[in-house]
Amino acid sequence: MNLHDLREAQARFENRKDEITEKRKPLLKLRSDFVRYFDRQRIKTMQIDDYVIGVGAPDKGYNFCYALERQLDSLGRMLGATAFKFGVYYGRTKEDENYKYRFASRFGKTYQEAFKEVRNSILHLLDAGEVENLEAIVKNPISPMFKGKILSTYFPERYLNVFSPDHLNYYLIKLDLDTNNLISGDAVYKREALIAFKNQDHVMKEWSVDFFAHFLYGEYPGAPRKEGIKDENPHNLLTDYRIPHFPPNPKPTFIDLKIIAPNEGRLLTHSGNGLSHKRTDYEKEARKLRKLGDRGEKICMDLEIRRLNEAGRKDLAKRVERVSLKSDSLGYDILSFEVDGSKRYIEVKATRSNAGTANFFFTANEFQKAMKINNYYLYVVYEVISISPKVWAIKNPFKPKGKDIIMTPVNYRVVINAT
Repeated sequence: MNLHDLREAQARFENRKDEITEKRKPLLKLRSDFVRYFDRQRIKTMQIDDYVIGVGAPDKGYNFCYALERQLDSLGRMLGATAFKFGVYYGRTKEDENYKYRFASRFGKTYQEAFKEVRNSILHLLDAGEVENLEAIVKNPISPMFKGKILSTYFPERYLNVFSPDHLNYYLIKLDLDTNNLISGDAVYKREALIAFKNQDHVMKEWSVDFFAHFLYGEYPGAPRKEGIKDENPHNLLTDYRIPHFPPNPKPTFIDLKIIAPNEGRLLTHSGNGLSHKRTDYEKEARKLRKLGDRGEKICMDLEIRRLNEAGRKDLAKRVERVSLKSDSLGYDILSFEVDGSKRYIEVKATRSNAGTANFFFTANEFQKAMKINNYYLYVVYEVISISPKVWAIKNPFKPKGKDIIMTPVNYRVVINAT
């Protein structure tokens, strides 16, 4: 995740805030009307046809499952999963064309028994949701997707209305929130991590949960790509602006490489004026590398925490900080520590390429800090989009600058005085 991209997206989205709010007013009113209609007392006494999908919408009031899945679809999509997610429904299956009440066996031995158990489970879920008892929510037997929809409908300012497991994982990865525990854990905790991300951000903490979910899908990082569509298409003008696909929970390892004298003939192709025949779009390259670099920072952060934990310094591991998320003026990305407690300053560069030549952009500010800071490291992350990235930790190669390092200026700051 890149903080500047996030802020730009937030600015664009807030410019449309009034428009989005007005457009969603009817939907939010429908949600409010549904909750008032199906209060706890009505849920306690509702009959099976007031609940099951397959019998259609009533002339007055609401059908519980139909309203949540269809009428409130734009407040979190459940469509796609089978009707068994409701515990009880009325319909047919591929194996049986007859229409009848069907039920998930975990709720009972008959559809009547299953319905009563589902109804009680909904009431227990609402009780747990009201007091934020996450353990009870996780243990509730209602299916994860339906559970999430009920909670976000009845407590819209507390629970996130994103239910698809694939979508939850996608947003955790894109926002650099993926951990082993989260990716393999219950959807309840994944939504909690996303809500915590929202509430800890100085801009988004003022947003409603629904507005935040709308932002995730509509602006940043955007809706997940449809299956089968590749991230890269050289003929698509948007390719360089999309966030690459990153696997969850990469397993990075440190590697040792040796700096060798460069073969300049292989690095540059000179024309008569000393410039390459092929013009480089430096802004385009920087944009692509920035997205890889953001993921590289997350990888190195996790690797540093693991290094210190394995060295028996859990106290220091807790203090490792990705400072680039606060400011890019420090000249390094991660503040870490040596085992003895002294500070280690890490600048991260990342590439899709296999381990070998490191070719990256380096700002004037980064170079100045590298020349001043003690215990400065350059971490080069190779194969950054793979499940097994390789990280080369280089002790400050700029102080003094080694003869085997080539630095080429690619930009100029221009000042033209005028009157």
